[in-house]
Amino acid sequence: MSACPIMSASFAGRYFSIHGWNDVLTHLTGFVPRDLLSCLRLTAFMFCVSLGGSLLYRPDGSFDSAYLTKLAPLLRGKPLVVGGGLPAKNAAEAARAANRGEFHADVAGIRVTWINARKVARAINGVYCKDSFAKAERAWAAGKTPVMGGTVPGFTTDADAVLLAECLGIKRLVNLSKSAAIYDRDPVKKGARKYSRISLDDFVALVSRFDERKAKVNFPFDLVAAKLAARSRIRVDFVDGRDLALAKAVFSGKAVGGTVVS
Repeated sequence: MSACPIMSASFAGRYFSIHGWNDVLTHLTGFVPRDLLSCLRLTAFMFCVSLGGSLLYRPDGSFDSAYLTKLAPLLRGKPLVVGGGLPAKNAAEAARAANRGEFHADVAGIRVTWINARKVARAINGVYCKDSFAKAERAWAAGKTPVMGGTVPGFTTDADAVLLAECLGIKRLVNLSKSAAIYDRDPVKKGARKYSRISLDDFVALVSRFDERKAKVNFPFDLVAAKLAARSRIRVDFVDGRDLALAKAVFSGKAVGGTVVS
């Protein structure tokens, strides 16, 4: 049997810079033992993704399949949690209008995230895990890409994404949404200050000013998610998901998000 060829350092550098370590591991699936793949993933520079549901819908509320087709190659090999977007907001508001309370507003929004997660899983050839971290962990261990929606009423999909990163031992989360960065107040207000970088602890303090714990009430990030990221020292990059070139650069290590929380 001939020896396994070793890539030259220059070739490896070019290959990884073009494709990214996530893509390399995805291509190895099926060719290397699962235990070795899991080991490589534990030591690799991996990402978990929180995908804002607002990116998946046009202003008229129709699902943007063309956008998902363009985004899908960037998501392959990256565990992710998918948000609800405009339909989730409408579902939550309908529950409130029916006087069903915040619990049922949350449940209505979560159900929409499951629909979105199923569509994303299909687009990236991932494993739809609905609300199960256990199923996501099994899929990841098997060399597949888990895709989840929301889980528990009272939790946002941002919090779920941080929990997924914790579950899989991943130390970097990319938040793809229509928010390109974090500000100290509503960015349309005069004097709003953009944060290029902020510590995890300072971020927790900032988010605590915005979090109202209601389904589809917008704030930079969920307080629970921020505290979870802080306890496990998970870096969070906020990236405008409409800018696919920037998202690709962030995933390949050539750029950082509009705000980096670490």
